[in-house]
Amino acid sequence: MDPGPNLEANDADQPISWRAVPQDTPVWASGGQPVGTLYELLGSDQEDIFHGIVVQLRSGSRRVFVPADHVTLITATHVNVDLGEVEIGGLPEHTEERQFELGTAEYLPKNLGWVQENDR
Repeated sequence: MDPGPNLEANDADQPISWRAVPQDTPVWASGGQPVGTLYELLGSDQEDIFHGIVVQLRSGSRRVFVPADHVTLITATHVNVDLGEVEIGGLPEHTEERQFELGTAEYLPKNLGWVQENDR
């Protein structure tokens, strides 16, 4: 009797929610090469809005923000983006100040002293 397709082997390549992807997941450029690892997801759980990802570049020297529009696939084993390796390397360095400007203050560490408007 044929056991059928091995679904477990393909589960790792199935799309998952942006909320479920683990930190340090490899990030692949459009050419299929790894460019870094997922450092952080930016979004709003309350509003169910995904803003994008922060990628720790392979060189280890910088973290860059990739907007959600450029994230093409999120799986349990990797994240694909539609930017090339050179384009990703040319993105500006991500800072917590930039994160705050995106309206994702809820993901910032509480010890920074920033207060959301509705908490005042």
